[in-house]
Amino acid sequence: MSGVKRAVVVGVVLCASLIGCSQEKKPEPVPLPRTTVSNAVDLETDKAAVTQAFTAYREALLAKNGKAAAALLTADSLAYYARLKKLALSAPEAELRRVQLSEQLAVLFLRLRVRADDLRRWSPTELGIDSVENDQSSTGAKVSRMSTGAVDVSGDTASVLMKLDGKETGFSFSFWRESGHWKFRMLPLLESGENSMRAIVQERHLTNRTFIDRTLAARYPDPAAIALAWRPLDSQLHRG
Repeated sequence: MSGVKRAVVVGVVLCASLIGCSQEKKPEPVPLPRTTVSNAVDLETDKAAVTQAFTAYREALLAKNGKAAAALLTADSLAYYARLKKLALSAPEAELRRVQLSEQLAVLFLRLRVRADDLRRWSPTELGIDSVENDQSSTGAKVSRMSTGAVDVSGDTASVLMKLDGKETGFSFSFWRESGHWKFRMLPLLESGENSMRAIVQERHLTNRTFIDRTLAARYPDPAAIALAWRPLDSQLHRG
């Protein structure tokens, strides 16, 4: 996969699936509607259902439909949002500096964009909903260029080869069948994003600290705001 295409994937993950938080509380998501996957009896039916899940998730991102997107996430994907919430509320700088680069940035962006009281109140699902609905990046343009390539199914796991502008990229999205539904699993995509960041660190001979600091400064030019973001939200009482 080329560097440009990988950068597109990383942008989709970090901008559409992780960050963007507003100050408005969102309602609980509607139950996931049943699909034909619950009655899948053969491989072709499974492949069609996985394709349906991929298309539904893509359309939810394009429409900024947070409820629909969150309903299509695996349990471990939602657990990732729970981890981000916990880190954002309570992790001091020394602890945060030890986690993965992608997690550091996701947590710092949360702290820079969301009020402490809102984050305390939100469930992991609500955080996922808000992330999609309040994304301010160019994610829509990127996601609109994506389409479904070859689908591979093995038991309750599946992968969808991503096409970009109609061309195969060699990169796959992961799906798991949970309670009779095919759902999108974010973690492999997050791992790819982390690997891309670490490759940049290595290629440019940067330290992790320098990479994080430069990325923050490019997005938020106010040094005081960045310094405050390294403090746990639970300690920022005036932001609640």
